[in-house]
Amino acid sequence: MTPVLGLVFRVLMMISLFVFLVIAFRLIWQSLHTKYSQAGNLVIPMLTLSYERYNHQVEQSFTSSEITIGRDPECDLSVPNSTMSARHATLSFHQNQWWIEDLHSTNGSYIEDLRIEEPMVIKDGDLIVCGEVPITISIK
Repeated sequence: MTPVLGLVFRVLMMISLFVFLVIAFRLIWQSLHTKYSQAGNLVIPMLTLSYERYNHQVEQSFTSSEITIGRDPECDLSVPNSTMSARHATLSFHQNQWWIEDLHSTNGSYIEDLRIEEPMVIKDGDLIVCGEVPITISIK
């Protein structure tokens, strides 16, 4: 094989490799873009959390996909109770369901007397207890 023919062969291989990489990255980009645009069309059901404070029912509704519960005023549902950790639990909407996860709180989180050790699915009407505060869940 002559040196010129070898050079032409190398250049053609580099061009074909470049074209392959451009096509591969374009397909990956389109796939991710389609996935995230479909996720943007997901309708999150409204979640209403209610608890009793000083013989008065406190109720708060949310439409975001993640909600933090805790004593910290920065939490989405701030419950000023000494049995509640600063960031006690999180509620998140994924896989078309609402999930609760305990954030390694001191006094634990429970669903219907079952301690939450790992993320668990919650449903309309469930009663969760964070520390000693019972919170009723309503999903609409």
